[in-house]
Amino acid sequence: MGHKRVLLTGFEPFSDLAINESSEIVDIISNVELENIEIITKILSVDQRGTTESLDILKNTKFDAVLHLGLSRNSEKIRLERYANNLISMTFPDNSGRLIKNSKIIENAPERIETTVSIHNFDEEFEHESDVEWSDNAGSYVCNETYFRTLSKFPHSTVPILFIHLPKMINIPLSRQSEIVSRSIRLMVTRPKMIVVGAMIRNSKGHILACMRPKGDAWAGWWEFPGGKVEGEESLKDALSREIEEELGISVEPGSKICEINHRYHDRDVNLHIFDCGIVDNDDIVLMEHDDSRWLSQEELLDVEWLPADLPTIEGWHRGGIPIPKPS
Repeated sequence: MGHKRVLLTGFEPFSDLAINESSEIVDIISNVELENIEIITKILSVDQRGTTESLDILKNTKFDAVLHLGLSRNSEKIRLERYANNLISMTFPDNSGRLIKNSKIIENAPERIETTVSIHNFDEEFEHESDVEWSDNAGSYVCNETYFRTLSKFPHSTVPILFIHLPKMINIPLSRQSEIVSRSIRLMVTRPKMIVVGAMIRNSKGHILACMRPKGDAWAGWWEFPGGKVEGEESLKDALSREIEEELGISVEPGSKICEINHRYHDRDVNLHIFDCGIVDNDDIVLMEHDDSRWLSQEELLDVEWLPADLPTIEGWHRGGIPIPKPS
Protein backbone atom coordinates (compact mmCIF):
# COMPACT_ATOMS: atom_id res chain seq x y z
CA MET A 1 0.00 0.00 0.00
CA GLY A 2 2.87 2.38 0.74
CA HIS A 3 3.02 5.11 3.34
CA LYS A 4 -0.14 7.24 3.69
CA ARG A 5 -0.57 10.52 5.54
CA VAL A 6 -3.92 11.51 7.09
CA LEU A 7 -4.95 14.82 8.66
CA LEU A 8 -7.25 14.17 11.64
CA THR A 9 -8.89 17.10 13.41
CA GLY A 10 -11.16 17.57 16.39
CA PHE A 11 -12.49 20.57 18.31
CA GLU A 12 -11.89 22.09 21.70
CA PRO A 13 -14.81 22.23 24.19
CA PHE A 14 -17.44 24.87 23.45
CA SER A 15 -20.51 26.45 25.03
CA ASP A 16 -21.07 24.96 28.49
CA LEU A 17 -19.23 21.69 27.78
CA ALA A 18 -16.16 20.73 29.77
CA ILE A 19 -15.24 17.95 27.30
CA ASN A 20 -15.50 17.64 23.56
CA GLU A 21 -15.55 13.99 22.54
CA SER A 22 -13.95 14.79 19.19
CA SER A 23 -10.73 15.98 20.83
CA GLU A 24 -10.79 12.95 23.13
CA ILE A 25 -10.95 10.65 20.09
CA VAL A 26 -8.16 12.55 18.34
CA ASP A 27 -6.01 12.01 21.43
CA ILE A 28 -6.81 8.29 21.51
CA ILE A 29 -6.12 7.81 17.79
CA SER A 30 -2.82 9.71 18.05
CA ASN A 31 -1.59 6.94 20.34
CA VAL A 32 -2.78 4.10 18.09
CA GLU A 33 -0.44 2.70 15.46
CA LEU A 34 -2.19 2.09 12.13
CA GLU A 35 0.03 0.13 9.76
CA ASN A 36 1.56 2.28 6.99
CA ILE A 37 -0.52 5.29 8.04
CA GLU A 38 0.94 8.49 9.50
CA ILE A 39 -1.71 10.52 11.32
CA ILE A 40 -1.18 14.24 11.78
CA THR A 41 -3.59 15.63 14.38
CA LYS A 42 -4.88 19.09 15.12
CA ILE A 43 -7.38 20.36 17.70
CA LEU A 44 -9.25 23.27 16.16
CA SER A 45 -10.61 26.28 17.99
CA VAL A 46 -14.38 26.70 17.90
CA ASP A 47 -14.42 30.00 16.03
CA GLN A 48 -13.78 31.41 12.58
CA ARG A 49 -10.02 30.96 12.91
CA GLY A 50 -10.54 27.27 13.65
CA THR A 51 -12.53 26.76 10.45
CA THR A 52 -9.49 27.67 8.33
CA GLU A 53 -6.69 26.12 10.39
CA SER A 54 -6.92 22.90 8.40
CA LEU A 55 -6.48 24.81 5.15
CA ASP A 56 -3.23 26.30 6.40
CA ILE A 57 -1.92 22.81 7.16
CA LEU A 58 -3.11 21.42 3.82
CA LYS A 59 -1.46 24.29 1.98
CA ASN A 60 2.00 23.26 3.14
CA THR A 61 1.80 19.45 3.42
CA LYS A 62 0.51 16.73 1.08
CA PHE A 63 -2.13 14.47 2.63
CA ASP A 64 -3.82 11.32 1.34
CA ALA A 65 -7.02 11.92 3.34
CA VAL A 66 -8.65 14.49 5.61
CA LEU A 67 -10.99 13.45 8.43
CA HIS A 68 -12.70 16.10 10.53
CA LEU A 69 -14.36 15.08 13.81
CA GLY A 70 -16.90 17.08 15.76
CA LEU A 71 -19.43 16.64 18.54
CA SER A 72 -23.17 16.37 18.00
CA ARG A 73 -24.39 16.37 21.57
CA ASN A 74 -27.99 15.50 20.68
CA SER A 75 -27.09 12.52 18.51
CA GLU A 76 -27.28 8.93 19.69
CA LYS A 77 -25.31 7.58 16.72
CA ILE A 78 -22.04 8.18 14.89
CA ARG A 79 -22.98 10.29 11.88
CA LEU A 80 -21.05 10.22 8.61
CA GLU A 81 -21.78 13.59 7.04
CA ARG A 82 -22.45 13.21 3.33
CA TYR A 83 -22.76 16.95 2.63
CA ALA A 84 -21.48 20.27 3.91
CA ASN A 85 -23.95 23.17 3.66
CA ASN A 86 -23.14 26.70 2.60
CA LEU A 87 -24.91 28.04 5.66
CA ILE A 88 -23.90 29.37 9.03
CA SER A 89 -26.66 30.03 11.53
CA MET A 90 -25.86 29.84 15.23
CA THR A 91 -28.21 29.28 18.14
CA PHE A 92 -25.41 30.19 20.57
CA PRO A 93 -22.08 32.02 20.15
CA ASP A 94 -18.84 30.29 19.22
CA ASN A 95 -15.86 30.56 21.54
CA SER A 96 -14.92 33.99 20.18
CA GLY A 97 -18.40 35.37 20.87
CA ARG A 98 -19.34 35.32 17.19
CA LEU A 99 -23.09 34.86 16.67
CA ILE A 100 -24.23 34.71 13.05
CA LYS A 101 -27.74 34.04 11.74
CA ASN A 102 -28.70 32.69 8.30
CA SER A 103 -25.60 33.67 6.34
CA LYS A 104 -23.62 32.03 3.59
CA ILE A 105 -20.20 30.74 4.51
CA ILE A 106 -18.80 31.63 1.08
CA GLU A 107 -20.64 33.91 -1.34
CA ASN A 108 -21.24 32.56 -4.87
CA ALA A 109 -20.38 29.04 -3.75
CA PRO A 110 -22.67 25.98 -4.14
CA GLU A 111 -25.48 25.46 -1.65
CA ARG A 112 -23.84 22.24 -0.53
CA ILE A 113 -20.86 20.07 -1.43
CA GLU A 114 -20.67 16.29 -1.19
CA THR A 115 -17.94 14.34 0.58
CA THR A 116 -15.17 12.99 -1.64
CA VAL A 117 -14.98 9.58 0.06
CA SER A 118 -16.39 6.47 -1.59
CA ILE A 119 -20.01 6.27 -0.41
CA HIS A 120 -20.20 2.65 -1.53
CA ASN A 121 -17.13 1.57 0.42
CA PHE A 122 -18.49 3.15 3.60
CA ASP A 123 -21.89 1.54 2.97
CA GLU A 124 -20.23 -1.85 2.71
CA GLU A 125 -17.97 -1.31 5.73
CA PHE A 126 -20.71 -0.21 8.13
CA GLU A 127 -23.70 -2.02 6.61
CA HIS A 128 -24.39 -4.02 9.78
CA GLU A 129 -23.39 -1.35 12.33
CA SER A 130 -26.59 -0.03 13.91
CA ASP A 131 -24.77 2.83 15.65
CA VAL A 132 -23.30 4.29 12.43
CA GLU A 133 -25.38 6.16 9.85
CA TRP A 134 -25.13 8.59 6.96
CA SER A 135 -26.43 12.09 7.60
CA ASP A 136 -27.53 14.59 4.94
CA ASN A 137 -27.31 17.58 7.25
CA ALA A 138 -24.09 18.60 8.97
CA GLY A 139 -25.86 21.46 10.74
CA SER A 140 -25.04 25.16 10.53
CA TYR A 141 -22.48 25.68 13.29
CA VAL A 142 -18.67 25.69 13.25
CA CYS A 143 -18.43 21.96 12.41
CA ASN A 144 -20.33 22.44 9.16
CA GLU A 145 -18.44 25.67 8.42
CA THR A 146 -15.11 23.85 8.75
CA TYR A 147 -16.28 21.00 6.54
CA PHE A 148 -17.62 23.37 3.88
CA ARG A 149 -14.44 25.44 3.78
CA THR A 150 -12.30 22.33 3.36
CA LEU A 151 -14.48 20.81 0.63
CA SER A 152 -14.85 24.12 -1.21
CA LYS A 153 -11.06 24.47 -1.31
CA PHE A 154 -10.78 21.00 -2.87
CA PRO A 155 -14.22 20.50 -4.56
CA HIS A 156 -13.19 17.87 -7.10
CA SER A 157 -10.30 16.42 -5.17
CA THR A 158 -9.23 12.81 -5.43
CA VAL A 159 -8.22 13.16 -1.78
CA PRO A 160 -10.96 11.67 0.45
CA ILE A 161 -12.46 14.33 2.75
CA LEU A 162 -15.06 13.45 5.38
CA PHE A 163 -16.65 14.88 8.53
CA ILE A 164 -17.85 12.54 11.27
CA HIS A 165 -20.14 13.81 14.01
CA LEU A 166 -19.64 11.92 17.25
CA PRO A 167 -22.19 11.56 20.05
CA LYS A 168 -21.61 12.10 23.75
CA MET A 169 -19.69 9.26 25.35
CA ILE A 170 -22.70 8.46 27.53
CA ASN A 171 -24.45 7.29 24.34
CA ILE A 172 -21.53 5.48 22.71
CA PRO A 173 -18.33 4.73 24.67
CA LEU A 174 -15.10 6.34 23.49
CA SER A 175 -13.63 2.90 22.82
CA ARG A 176 -16.35 2.19 20.26
CA GLN A 177 -16.09 5.66 18.75
CA SER A 178 -12.33 5.32 18.32
CA GLU A 179 -12.81 1.92 16.66
CA ILE A 180 -15.18 3.41 14.06
CA VAL A 181 -12.85 6.35 13.43
CA SER A 182 -9.84 4.02 13.02
CA ARG A 183 -11.74 1.88 10.53
CA SER A 184 -12.81 5.01 8.66
CA ILE A 185 -9.22 6.17 8.38
CA ARG A 186 -8.09 2.82 6.98
CA LEU A 187 -10.99 2.82 4.54
CA MET A 188 -10.12 6.29 3.28
CA VAL A 189 -6.55 5.38 2.31
CA THR A 190 -6.79 1.74 1.22
CA ARG A 191 -8.36 0.11 -1.82
CA PRO A 192 -10.77 -2.57 -0.54
CA LYS A 193 -10.79 -6.01 -2.11
CA MET A 194 -14.26 -7.47 -1.73
CA ILE A 195 -15.46 -11.03 -2.25
CA VAL A 196 -19.06 -10.83 -3.40
CA VAL A 197 -21.67 -13.50 -4.14
CA GLY A 198 -24.67 -13.25 -6.45
CA ALA A 199 -27.66 -15.47 -7.12
CA MET A 200 -29.01 -16.57 -10.46
CA ILE A 201 -32.66 -17.06 -9.50
CA ARG A 202 -35.11 -18.26 -12.18
CA ASN A 203 -38.86 -18.44 -12.43
CA SER A 204 -40.84 -21.23 -14.08
CA LYS A 205 -40.41 -19.55 -17.50
CA GLY A 206 -36.61 -19.53 -17.22
CA HIS A 207 -36.42 -15.78 -16.71
CA ILE A 208 -33.84 -14.50 -14.21
CA LEU A 209 -34.40 -12.14 -11.31
CA ALA A 210 -32.80 -8.69 -11.41
CA CYS A 211 -33.01 -6.26 -8.48
CA MET A 212 -32.67 -2.47 -8.48
CA ARG A 213 -30.45 -0.70 -5.97
CA PRO A 214 -32.40 1.61 -3.62
CA LYS A 215 -32.50 5.38 -3.36
CA GLY A 216 -29.64 6.75 -1.31
CA ASP A 217 -27.28 3.98 -2.43
CA ALA A 218 -24.11 4.97 -4.28
CA TRP A 219 -25.43 2.97 -7.26
CA ALA A 220 -29.11 3.89 -6.82
CA GLY A 221 -31.23 2.90 -9.82
CA TRP A 222 -28.74 0.35 -11.17
CA TRP A 223 -29.63 -3.35 -11.44
CA GLU A 224 -27.82 -6.36 -10.06
CA PHE A 225 -27.93 -10.02 -9.14
CA PRO A 226 -29.31 -10.28 -5.60
CA GLY A 227 -26.53 -11.10 -3.15
CA GLY A 228 -23.77 -9.27 -1.33
CA LYS A 229 -20.43 -9.28 0.42
CA VAL A 230 -18.93 -12.31 2.14
CA GLU A 231 -18.48 -11.57 5.86
CA GLY A 232 -15.67 -12.86 8.05
CA GLU A 233 -15.05 -16.60 7.72
CA GLU A 234 -18.29 -17.36 5.84
CA SER A 235 -18.18 -19.79 2.95
CA LEU A 236 -19.39 -18.42 -0.38
CA LYS A 237 -22.61 -20.44 -0.26
CA ASP A 238 -23.36 -19.59 3.38
CA ALA A 239 -22.88 -15.89 2.60
CA LEU A 240 -25.22 -16.11 -0.38
CA SER A 241 -27.93 -17.91 1.61
CA ARG A 242 -27.73 -15.22 4.30
CA GLU A 243 -27.82 -12.36 1.80
CA ILE A 244 -30.81 -13.75 -0.09
CA GLU A 245 -32.77 -14.20 3.12
CA GLU A 246 -31.90 -10.63 4.17
CA GLU A 247 -32.70 -9.12 0.78
CA LEU A 248 -35.62 -11.20 -0.50
CA GLY A 249 -37.02 -12.94 2.57
CA ILE A 250 -36.60 -16.43 1.07
CA SER A 251 -34.39 -19.42 1.80
CA VAL A 252 -32.25 -20.82 -1.00
CA GLU A 253 -29.65 -23.56 -1.25
CA PRO A 254 -26.98 -22.36 -3.70
CA GLY A 255 -26.04 -25.03 -6.21
CA SER A 256 -23.31 -25.01 -8.81
CA LYS A 257 -21.16 -21.97 -9.48
CA ILE A 258 -22.18 -20.40 -12.79
CA CYS A 259 -19.24 -18.04 -13.21
CA GLU A 260 -16.60 -15.94 -11.44
CA ILE A 261 -15.78 -12.35 -12.39
CA ASN A 262 -13.02 -9.99 -11.29
CA HIS A 263 -13.89 -6.33 -11.75
CA ARG A 264 -11.93 -3.19 -10.91
CA TYR A 265 -14.10 -0.25 -9.88
CA HIS A 266 -12.53 3.19 -9.42
CA ASP A 267 -12.54 2.75 -5.63
CA ARG A 268 -12.39 -1.01 -5.00
CA ASP A 269 -11.72 -4.45 -6.49
CA VAL A 270 -14.53 -7.01 -6.61
CA ASN A 271 -14.28 -10.78 -6.94
CA LEU A 272 -17.84 -11.85 -7.84
CA HIS A 273 -19.12 -15.45 -7.70
CA ILE A 274 -22.51 -16.23 -9.29
CA PHE A 275 -24.32 -19.39 -8.12
CA ASP A 276 -27.42 -21.14 -9.39
CA CYS A 277 -30.12 -20.76 -6.73
CA GLY A 278 -32.87 -22.62 -8.52
CA ILE A 279 -36.45 -21.74 -9.38
CA VAL A 280 -38.43 -19.44 -7.09
CA ASP A 281 -42.08 -18.38 -7.10
CA ASN A 282 -42.43 -14.61 -7.41
CA ASP A 283 -45.14 -14.59 -4.72
CA ASP A 284 -42.56 -15.77 -2.16
CA ILE A 285 -40.27 -12.79 -2.71
CA VAL A 286 -40.40 -9.76 -0.42
CA LEU A 287 -38.04 -6.91 -1.34
CA MET A 288 -36.29 -5.99 1.91
CA GLU A 289 -33.46 -3.81 0.56
CA HIS A 290 -34.12 -3.14 -3.13
CA ASP A 291 -36.54 -0.65 -4.68
CA ASP A 292 -37.72 -2.87 -7.51
CA SER A 293 -37.27 -6.24 -9.21
CA ARG A 294 -37.89 -7.71 -12.65
CA TRP A 295 -37.95 -11.14 -14.24
CA LEU A 296 -35.95 -10.85 -17.47
CA SER A 297 -35.96 -13.16 -20.47
CA GLN A 298 -32.86 -13.56 -22.63
CA GLU A 299 -34.15 -10.86 -25.00
CA GLU A 300 -34.87 -8.46 -22.12
CA LEU A 301 -31.56 -8.82 -20.28
CA LEU A 302 -30.17 -5.49 -21.52
CA ASP A 303 -33.40 -3.56 -20.91
CA VAL A 304 -32.05 -2.42 -17.53
CA GLU A 305 -28.76 -0.80 -16.53
CA TRP A 306 -26.63 -3.44 -14.81
CA LEU A 307 -23.81 -2.84 -12.36
CA PRO A 308 -20.47 -2.86 -14.19
CA ALA A 309 -19.30 -6.05 -12.44
CA ASP A 310 -22.48 -7.90 -13.49
CA LEU A 311 -22.68 -6.58 -17.03
CA PRO A 312 -20.16 -8.86 -18.82
CA THR A 313 -22.01 -11.97 -17.64
CA ILE A 314 -25.36 -10.51 -18.68
CA GLU A 315 -24.02 -9.55 -22.11
CA GLY A 316 -22.77 -13.09 -22.59
CA TRP A 317 -26.16 -14.54 -21.67
CA HIS A 318 -27.90 -12.07 -23.96
CA ARG A 319 -25.82 -13.37 -26.86
CA GLY A 320 -25.67 -17.05 -26.01
CA GLY A 321 -28.64 -17.75 -23.76
CA ILE A 322 -29.28 -17.99 -20.03
CA PRO A 323 -27.51 -21.09 -18.69
CA ILE A 324 -29.67 -23.97 -17.52
CA PRO A 325 -27.79 -25.84 -14.78
CA LYS A 326 -27.91 -29.59 -14.88
CA PRO A 327 -29.79 -31.27 -12.00
CA SER A 328 -27.36 -32.36 -9.30
